[in-house]
Amino acid sequence: MEVHHKWRQLGYRHVTWELLRYYLSIRGERNQHQWLEELKRTHSVTAESAKFPLPHEAISNFFEYLRLRETEFEVIFSKLRDEKSATKYCDENAIQFGTTVTKNSDHHQASKALVATVSAIASEECSRRGISIDPNPQTRCTWHSDRGLHVTARNLDGAIPSTVNPIIVWEIKEYWGKTSGGSKMSDAVYECNLVGRELRDFEQQTGLSVVHAVFVDGKDQWTARKADLRRLIDLTYQGLIDFLFVGREVEDEWRAKLCELL
Repeated sequence: MEVHHKWRQLGYRHVTWELLRYYLSIRGERNQHQWLEELKRTHSVTAESAKFPLPHEAISNFFEYLRLRETEFEVIFSKLRDEKSATKYCDENAIQFGTTVTKNSDHHQASKALVATVSAIASEECSRRGISIDPNPQTRCTWHSDRGLHVTARNLDGAIPSTVNPIIVWEIKEYWGKTSGGSKMSDAVYECNLVGRELRDFEQQTGLSVVHAVFVDGKDQWTARKADLRRLIDLTYQGLIDFLFVGREVEDEWRAKLCELL
């Protein structure tokens, strides 16, 4: 998913994104609609008895983004794959994939097709260039400079060239269960938000630059959690995620983008 530089230039702390967060916290379409109309009329946000006036530019950006958000969602939602399609791609490209084994034998034993595909493509391109890679980190990523130290809040799913001072890191959120998606999807968004926010703060502190990529797949479950998928779009436009690859984009776009970055 490509993002126009206009949105990245706003920065992740811009008031436009605070407006979005407030809007998404309002329950019910009717209440949301009323709030939007009030925002247009008063150019301010009212919280209980307090009123916060806002710049016209921020409000204009906010309404433009709401329209763009829905267009972008339709595009990326159409790219989500089902598990059969994901494993078929692995089979056709001789990519071996494992299975997420659960204690409950009645629970769907989902494949790790997306994990395998991301890792296989990255490993191949790194090997061609003589660059090391950790496609399955067992420790947290760590960066150090004379201006600071940063350790990720959790283990990530891949790092180049290693978990020590990596220049590219990624997270993978694939869900192939046959039941509707649950709170784990919201947790996935929170994890991406946390990793991205801490990275951006560290970059500002030290001047270092790290690429944060996120991969998402699993049409059945993400269909039941469309709001969470939209939130991943938001994180990408804010710049907390540098590149969001959804479904078929891992087949069509990941290799080319990785070659460009390397």
